[in-house]
Amino acid sequence: MEIEKLASMAIIDCHTHFGGRDLDAIDTMLEKEAAGGIGEVAVLITSFPGRANANAEGLYAKSRHPQKIWLFAGLDYSAVARDVDHRLTYSLAAQVDRLAAIGCDGIKMLNGKPNYRKSSGIALDSVIYDEYLARLEERGFPVLWHVNDPEEFWDPDAAPEWARGPGWLYDETFPTKESIYEECERVLEKRPNLKIIFAHFYFLSDDLPRAAAFLDRYPNVHFDLAPGIEMLHNFAKRPDEAREFFLNYQDRIVFGTDFSPEGLQSRIWVVRNFLETDEEFHVPTDDSLFWPDHRTMIRGIALPHDALKKIYADNFRRIVSPAPRPLDRGRVIEELNRLTALHDALGYSPNAPRRVAMRLAEESV
Repeated sequence: MEIEKLASMAIIDCHTHFGGRDLDAIDTMLEKEAAGGIGEVAVLITSFPGRANANAEGLYAKSRHPQKIWLFAGLDYSAVARDVDHRLTYSLAAQVDRLAAIGCDGIKMLNGKPNYRKSSGIALDSVIYDEYLARLEERGFPVLWHVNDPEEFWDPDAAPEWARGPGWLYDETFPTKESIYEECERVLEKRPNLKIIFAHFYFLSDDLPRAAAFLDRYPNVHFDLAPGIEMLHNFAKRPDEAREFFLNYQDRIVFGTDFSPEGLQSRIWVVRNFLETDEEFHVPTDDSLFWPDHRTMIRGIALPHDALKKIYADNFRRIVSPAPRPLDRGRVIEELNRLTALHDALGYSPNAPRRVAMRLAEESV
């Protein structure tokens, strides 16, 4: 079904990305989202050990569109680095308090993606994260957490062509999928009140009984629907089972697309068409993370209006907040100044926090 004919209702895209040199690209991204029927988004800032995060760009986007953007900030991993002037850093736990005070809406974690889990050498249940996770649980501050990857990424014969370029084929030198799940679930056992949205359906789309048992075991856990196109292919194998799952767990699922300023409307359409129709349709071929792929057809599950309403917006507002939290401009400037000094000390060029601080100063005149 054409995107213009899909349901007209409030939709929040809980999984988008923004960063880079073109600060004005946030306007383009929101325009593309609006053309797909989406009025509000959560911008997720990725971060992992060994690279600076893009919180400055995220703060700019939220500052520019405060009514439309929730910001899930990335951690500043320089806090656990050895070759950094720690007068410029804050502990991971202290960052939770600082980000909340600034007006961020949550934290994005990418440390569970197998390549970053391998390169960092830090287990998800490492003592390095103990105080941080305790602070998250204490404050009820939400986390959108990427843990694992599609099962076929460990099988070069089954992996799609598009997974090869980014280095997402995993061999015996990488942690196994099950070992990463074990680390994550030890965290959940220790911190049962963590408020978590797991990205990409926690990569359990091909095992819905396991997904159901997981959600039953951890009542504060939720899944987002940002593709990984394998997710929709897996659902399409058993559309009746998938539809029953979505109806049974309609309070635990949130809509997402993994959209970015370079994104195409087909990325929005493919998830919405799956949720809203019972059509059998071809996977979009214009998205480099969908195609080429040996799998082709997807069948929708035609959810009722009440379930769509929850998945599209109501669940996210309940989990995170009814509306984006307001930024504290003074704290934003303070954080940009800290990040500017930190990026200078680390030798990062161009210095994104300085550029954002200058842009905000210009726009406030």
